[in-house]
Amino acid sequence: MYDVVSYYLDSRSALWASIPKVGEFKNEFSAVVAQIDSVQYAQQQAQVFLGKNKTQIKRVVAEKADILNDTIEAFAWVTGNEKLRGKMSTTFTDLYALRNADFSPAVQAIIEAAEANIDVLTSEYGVTNEQVEGLKTDLDEWLAINGQPRAYKVASVEATKSLELLFDEADAILTNKLDNVMSLFKRRDPGFYNGYQAARVIVDS
Repeated sequence: MYDVVSYYLDSRSALWASIPKVGEFKNEFSAVVAQIDSVQYAQQQAQVFLGKNKTQIKRVVAEKADILNDTIEAFAWVTGNEKLRGKMSTTFTDLYALRNADFSPAVQAIIEAAEANIDVLTSEYGVTNEQVEGLKTDLDEWLAINGQPRAYKVASVEATKSLELLFDEADAILTNKLDNVMSLFKRRDPGFYNGYQAARVIVDS
C-alpha cells in the first residue's frame, strides 16, 4: 500500500524536484518502504521454508551456504588469504553430503567468515546483510526441526515487531512530513495534490 505513494511521487518527480524538502522526505519514506518490502519478503520465504521436510530444508540451507561460500572464496583468492580460501572451498555437494552432526558447524563456519569480512563483502562482492541473516534463520529452523538447540535464536516475533515499527515509521513520515510539504501544491498544482491525496487514501484504507 505504501508503494502506491512512492510510485505516484516517483512518476511525477519533475513536479516536485524544485523543492528539496519534498525530495528529502520522499527519500526518507522510500528507504522505510524498501525495508518493509524486505522484511515482508523474508517472512514469506520463511513460511515457504517451514512447509518443507527435513531433506528439503537441508538442501535450501546448503544451497544458500554454498552461494555465500563461493563469494568468500573469491574474496580470499583476490586478497591472497590461502587459509580462508582453503576453508571456503567446500562445494554444495560436499555440504549436503555431510552428516547432520557435521552440517551445522560447517554452515556456521561460513556464516562466521562472512560476518568477519562483512564490510568488504557487502561493498565489493554483492553480499547483503539480509543474505547472511537469512542463512542464519534457515540454519536455526533446520536445527529446530532436527531437535537441536538453535545456533542464533533468530525469533520470528522480533521480525514481526520490526515490521510493526517500520509501519509506524512510514506513517509518521507521511503524516508529519510529506503531508505537510505536499500542501504547498494545494493551490500551485491542484491536480498533482489531489492525486497525492488519492494515493494517501489507499494507504489509510
